[in-house]
Amino acid sequence: MSGILLKPEVLADSLSETVGYKAGIALSIKQMCEHLTGTKYLDLILNSEKNIIRICPEEYEDLFYDLLYRVGHTEEKYNGDITGIGLFYKYKKKAREEHDGVLELFIKIWPSLIEETKRKGSKSIDPTPFIQSCYEKYGKVGMDMAIERIEVVNRGLNLNPYSPHRYTEWGNIEQLESLFSGNSHDPLYGKFFDQRFIDYLSNNTEKISSMHWRKFEELTAEYFEKLGFQVELGSGQNDDGVDVRIWKPEQDSTQAPHAIIQCKRQKQKIEKVVVKGLFADIQFENAAYGLIVTSSELSVGARKAISVRGYPIEEVNKDKIRNWLFDLRTPGTGIVRV
Repeated sequence: MSGILLKPEVLADSLSETVGYKAGIALSIKQMCEHLTGTKYLDLILNSEKNIIRICPEEYEDLFYDLLYRVGHTEEKYNGDITGIGLFYKYKKKAREEHDGVLELFIKIWPSLIEETKRKGSKSIDPTPFIQSCYEKYGKVGMDMAIERIEVVNRGLNLNPYSPHRYTEWGNIEQLESLFSGNSHDPLYGKFFDQRFIDYLSNNTEKISSMHWRKFEELTAEYFEKLGFQVELGSGQNDDGVDVRIWKPEQDSTQAPHAIIQCKRQKQKIEKVVVKGLFADIQFENAAYGLIVTSSELSVGARKAISVRGYPIEEVNKDKIRNWLFDLRTPGTGIVRV
């Protein structure tokens, strides 16, 4: 029986290290098992902690790609296609001749582009000659197919666990645990909230209500920062109930804020006492309106109070936060490296 023999504790450590290298976010063994619950790999991980195991390369790769998806590094689980077989099936009933021609040009031109890149001492392949040749022979269809072919190669190089290539040269490896424990430090990829956590949550929206309350405030601040607003994040304590203040780009931040935001990371519905408190803050700060951002939703009474009393308050509930995450996510992209 062929396969790779691994000593106890090696499999999970290897996966955590390699996922951290590729995605910039590290899972503990406990978190790895939690994210693999319901899959065929959970028992494999648990068994590998105490016993020598044998795993075939294809199985290891599939497990690795599963984890990359679960930490939010890819929008869907990567299928490991580095040959472009998916393109063959896409075009076999239509544009088969163009597909085969583009593949022939790829086989002919791509090796010389790799050699030219090495000769120049560059880290990036310039695909222009290949794309131009495909365009000259097959027009726009050929150009589009050429770009698709490059994307297949690029994706394979950057996601393969055995390849040193990755989409981003991460400056640090962020521990997933800090999303839930609230460990605070300046994010390396974002002003208030690390982009890697955004990508993670976009694939794990059920975790929104479990994240640390301070991280929830930071996510809210990051969203409006990326929209172009001037943003002030409260201290988290003794902030008089105002978690985030925002100003329009053209406003002077010494003026009254455009909006003030109350963040409520909780599973229970938001009661009307919160609405009344926020309205008092809006009046005190002379803001145009207020937002209640919650991982839950407003109660019927809270919504009725806003409607009946005409409070300038808007609700951002768990469904809208999901939309935020999808808008802000940055799935693995990049350039081909050699």
